[in-house]
Amino acid sequence: MRQYKTHYKNKLIWLVLGLYWFVGVACANALTLTMPDEVKREVQQAAPVHMEEVKIGVYLNDVQSIDLKLHNYMVDFYIWFKWKNPEINPADTMEFVNHSESWSTVMSNSFEKPELLPDGSLYQVKHIQGKLSRKMDLHNYPFDKQIIQVVIEDAANESNKMRYVVEKVSVNSELKLPGFLYKQPSLVAQDYTHQTDFGDPRTAASTYSRISLELPIERPHVNAFMKNILPILLAVVCCSLAFLLHPSLVDSRFQIAVVSLLSIVALQMTSSQDLPTIEYMTLLDNLYVIGYFYCICVVAALTMSTKLAHIHDGESDPQGMKQAIRFDRLMGVMCLLVYMAMTLYTMRPLFFGMLE
Repeated sequence: MRQYKTHYKNKLIWLVLGLYWFVGVACANALTLTMPDEVKREVQQAAPVHMEEVKIGVYLNDVQSIDLKLHNYMVDFYIWFKWKNPEINPADTMEFVNHSESWSTVMSNSFEKPELLPDGSLYQVKHIQGKLSRKMDLHNYPFDKQIIQVVIEDAANESNKMRYVVEKVSVNSELKLPGFLYKQPSLVAQDYTHQTDFGDPRTAASTYSRISLELPIERPHVNAFMKNILPILLAVVCCSLAFLLHPSLVDSRFQIAVVSLLSIVALQMTSSQDLPTIEYMTLLDNLYVIGYFYCICVVAALTMSTKLAHIHDGESDPQGMKQAIRFDRLMGVMCLLVYMAMTLYTMRPLFFGMLE
């Protein structure tokens, strides 16, 4: 009798537990069916998602050309990926953020399928040759410092599912950039949020992992000075020689000053051919403006000196001639000092760059 009661109690307990389970499942299904779509998405987003870390390394092989006028450059490099999840392939889903001409980009995989490494990681290498772009700041031209930048982003997986991790960056030891010096490149991984839903009301602003390769470059200061600044200084020196001529040589003095002014104009027209159309003044433009100002001041000083000498029909007043000579010496020194002060102030980025 006791055994029968015990058996009956066990059945009753299992029946109650089964009833509770059935009611719980039914309520959960009913809640899911009646739940609004927005709440469903929030619940799904709140669910834990495994984030895959993709190790990336870059070998910069060559920078084949740099076009200041179009703000672009041709880059040749290798990039490799290491990851664990076989359901993704970051080597295929990568895309360039700063592409200039996508149609001319050549990409090839080293392996037909990702290789399996001894540690269980999947491995793929891509060789890429493409033209990329970055808006270049030319305020300090020709002593400006630029960055050759390659920005890559995964197009399929958001940062909560996949994230880039920097493994290594290196550069070809024989890399040469004609007209530029370069420093050690850097590779930076970070998340970037696109402030748009791309027209899809079901999504919000999305965040993707992004990798950025940066190669700092700059022009040799001595070469930039010799090619761009020295011709202006020579024109200014030639213009200053007008003060050394006797005030009676009116035509020769004015010819020297005017020819020097026209030489600076020609120099600026020649140098601007290699630059893009920009709405601001570069450092070199400011130096040209200072050169214009100096030549105009010299012409004005020569005009005043001729007036003081009272030169008319080849004859001059001896007393006025002495005043004109003293005036020439004074204005020659003052104009040259003002020009040097303005030039040194304008070229201060060069001196700061030498100290860095």
